[in-house]
Amino acid sequence: MSGFLDKFREKVTALVWKDVQDKPQVKEIDDKIALGVLLWVVACADKKFLPAEEEKIKEILSSYALVPPEDMPYVIRSIQTAEKERIDLYRFTSLVSADLKYEVKLSIIEILFRVACVDAELDDTELEVIRKVSGLFHISQRDFIEAKIKIKQEMGLKKV
Repeated sequence: MSGFLDKFREKVTALVWKDVQDKPQVKEIDDKIALGVLLWVVACADKKFLPAEEEKIKEILSSYALVPPEDMPYVIRSIQTAEKERIDLYRFTSLVSADLKYEVKLSIIEILFRVACVDAELDDTELEVIRKVSGLFHISQRDFIEAKIKIKQEMGLKKV
């Protein structure tokens, strides 16, 4: 684990968990927090963070990242703290993606599109954030476009 993520985890853990006995095994949920941060950044990109977007993020973290219900408050607070700290998306994404397989990175791009489209539109600022993450993940332009089309169709957006 890089020093940057270690420091981030320690800071967030100290802010969120006051009682050491309540503290989850944070190393087990680092990847979940990282995914959540990316989801949150996309959801906030259009300057209108909707309750439906937060619910979609929780749904994704629960089903895709297998965050148990008892850890969800910790993960959400960690994500909110990261967003308030204005973590450098480039540095954060680069560190997070270091050990991920291409297929996993591509599935994360699809998940980011799902969050962006939950309000029945894909805003240009959301698209640009996803494009930046995709570039940092070294996703091909073809795969990026296919993911966008796939998820827009899946979410019932007319303009593909």
